[in-house]
Amino acid sequence: MSEVHDIQTGQPHALIVEADLACRMGLQHLFTVILDRLVRVTAEGDEALGLLRGGLRPRLAVIGQCRADDISLPLIGVAKATGACVIALDWRQNRDGAVKAFLAGADDVAQAPVGLKEFALRMAARLGPEGSGLTGCKLDLAADWETEADIALRAGLTEAEARVVSILLGGSGRIVTRDELSHAIDRRPWDYGDRKFDVHVAKIRKKLSQAFGSRISVSTVRSSGYRMTIGDHGASVPVER
Repeated sequence: MSEVHDIQTGQPHALIVEADLACRMGLQHLFTVILDRLVRVTAEGDEALGLLRGGLRPRLAVIGQCRADDISLPLIGVAKATGACVIALDWRQNRDGAVKAFLAGADDVAQAPVGLKEFALRMAARLGPEGSGLTGCKLDLAADWETEADIALRAGLTEAEARVVSILLGGSGRIVTRDELSHAIDRRPWDYGDRKFDVHVAKIRKKLSQAFGSRISVSTVRSSGYRMTIGDHGASVPVER
């Protein structure tokens, strides 16, 4: 199921049901920013049940701990009945929890909190690279997805801002041009005079400063692009003020 197909049908690629904020936001970052897929996210099991019974048909359902804990196992069964591949997150970290999840219909059970790369590869094993979205995103297993997600969560970045930060982090301290950002995010060359990324970076810089002080910064390099530095990483460059 491609992103285009998701948009045309109005159906998300994945439904994430998870009460733990960090885990929920990390998985949301994985799907929306790294995999570029539509996702529906909730902490409420009852809401998820209503969505599925009301016609929501995700390709994948991720069922973790719900605020009403006793609803997790029934939710697995309902999600499986809709045709979704179900990956359960086991927060109890005991064999009994995993057994119950499998008996309820889960296709896979991952011990929570789960690493984003581990989760992506588990998903690919069930859905295949194309069906999971890993083919189109040019998966970079060397990237630090956990740091990306943590920065986005703690700084309160929007999805668009998180996409920019993901690419800047992938630059490993080098200058990332506006054209690179445009190709990666908009899938087209950058138009001279388009200040969209300047606006994003200005907002990102303010949010990072509020959340991390001087530990993480984004500099605008004159006539070139942008560079993100973490700690002492990166050489000194002339920047625009």
